[in-house]
Amino acid sequence: MRKRLAILANGWGTEYLKEIVDGISGICKDADIDIFTFVGFSFVNYTSSNTYNKINISESNIFHLPDFKDFDFAILLTNSFNTPEEIDYVYHAVLEAGIPAVSLEYNLNGISSIHTDNYNSMYALTRHLIQEHGVKHIVYVSGPKEHAENAIRLQAVRDAASKNGLSVQEEDILFGNWSREPAAMQVRQWITAHHCLPDAFICANDIMAAGVYDAIADMGYLIPDDVLVTGYDYTKTGQELNPPLATVSHDWKTMGIKAMELLFDQSAGKAAEIHTTTETQFITNGSCGCPSINEGIYREHPFDALLCDSHFRHIHLAIRKAETAEDLYQSLKSLFEEECWMEGNHFMLCLEKEFFRIAENDENLLSTGYHDDIDIICDINNGVSGEHRCMNRREAMFSVSNTKNEPGIYLFVPLYSEDKTYGFAMMERSIDIILENYLYVWTRHTNMYLEQVRRNITIADLTKKLTLLSVTDVLTGLYNRAGCEQIAYPLIEERLKQGKSCAIMLADIDHMKTINDQFGHASGDLALRTAASILKKLLPDEWIISRFGGDEFFAGGELKEGMQMETLIASISKELSAEVKKRNISFHLGLSIGYVKIEPDEEINLENDLRLADQLMYSIKKIHHTEIDSEQ
Repeated sequence: MRKRLAILANGWGTEYLKEIVDGISGICKDADIDIFTFVGFSFVNYTSSNTYNKINISESNIFHLPDFKDFDFAILLTNSFNTPEEIDYVYHAVLEAGIPAVSLEYNLNGISSIHTDNYNSMYALTRHLIQEHGVKHIVYVSGPKEHAENAIRLQAVRDAASKNGLSVQEEDILFGNWSREPAAMQVRQWITAHHCLPDAFICANDIMAAGVYDAIADMGYLIPDDVLVTGYDYTKTGQELNPPLATVSHDWKTMGIKAMELLFDQSAGKAAEIHTTTETQFITNGSCGCPSINEGIYREHPFDALLCDSHFRHIHLAIRKAETAEDLYQSLKSLFEEECWMEGNHFMLCLEKEFFRIAENDENLLSTGYHDDIDIICDINNGVSGEHRCMNRREAMFSVSNTKNEPGIYLFVPLYSEDKTYGFAMMERSIDIILENYLYVWTRHTNMYLEQVRRNITIADLTKKLTLLSVTDVLTGLYNRAGCEQIAYPLIEERLKQGKSCAIMLADIDHMKTINDQFGHASGDLALRTAASILKKLLPDEWIISRFGGDEFFAGGELKEGMQMETLIASISKELSAEVKKRNISFHLGLSIGYVKIEPDEEINLENDLRLADQLMYSIKKIHHTEIDSEQ
């Protein structure tokens, strides 16, 4: 059987993840290894006190999807994880599975790790700014304080500054949450509070450096004329800025290759290096006051933005009215058989079976993990749709790869709403969809559309309840007269057209006025509920029973073979008497019942049949009333 590699990553580090997988994929193809990449997009907001508020944290539930015992290797992009909870779960799950594993940029006890040199290149960058460009005042735009790589980079800046007679003050450390807009906001606030610019903003990554560019431009300043800016990571985003960003370059492809070498060593029982380091390089550029390189760089985009927008609209149009699993299956089948260029050669959308049942507060949906069985709503293989089916979750995960002759790359993303799991999607395709956050946008749109389906289900359920309420008698729980006319009559007519014999029955409580006048209306209500309960108990389940009005009941349906109306009426009378005795009801409670049999060869005239049943019922009622009065 082909071996399996699990890669776990937060998808915000798009170029990082792509380069790592690119480094890994060539080796895996030669070694006949499938790559399963589990990608979440959880993020947190860090406060000024450096505590964090979890946002979108359900994204990390995708890490609970795999059972690592099903895999031969694991590579953890641990430094991309956003919370200690993510790291803790993945670490213990992989350790318990006992498979060869490598953690990137983060030490985990008992697991090999590979790091880049975060210190020397950042030290060289800071020294360059001070010695070559005369920088005296540095503001550091930081990642999370407790993040290991960030701490090393900050220490390098401080050490280089100290070596040159400078220092970085605590008030000059801004927390940008690794993100563009938070960094821009922090820089705007700092400039407004200090009424000046520092000599340089040194950023812990390129994305936050882009946020600094935004803030500087918004406030009417120029880079590098008024302030110098540097980043870290050497991303295409940074090189497309004007001027191009001075930064630090990683060799992430080499890191991916090195990770596979460590895994092979572990698998072969060799003594693998526990912690190893790859080099980085400081690259001068226009933003630090040096001559610009990479100006006019052409950036190849994996997809056309307008085409993607059109694709998302088509998905929305396809499923916006779906209310059931079959609705959703048919809608997605029609769409993706024609248009699956973004999702890849093989695409699966798998939902929890409970997705289609609405419970209070969604208590039937999981917050962590997945149920054992999953509903395969969409399974598209090169334009051909598989059947709608339910299968074991672990089998579903490998159902595609097990059919392939060649190793492949399989991407898994979470489907959810807030903290409730909907399921997951699988794409067999190249990793380039991660670039420009296309995979994130796809996931976000799909989750929004699935929320719409859940709203459709909720609305449909409420409509059914309101419709049922409008045709239901509140006191007895039976249909009311409107329900009888809307449901019972059409049912009987349909059965007659199908060649079935039917019967209709009218029942009236004996001396109902006397019960209300002498024993009170509460006793009258008790009489109605008791009679209704006996009718529901003894009449066939498929019959429609209604409170026709006042103390009168209607019942009707198909006469099954061997069913005798006289025997059924006698049973109702006997059961009602027993119930009166059981409940110690102090008044006489009986039913007068008339009925009519209707054969399929007769002309359908329910109005006339009801009149005949009513006449029979009242003739029986006169007899019952005479018997009751004589006993009194």
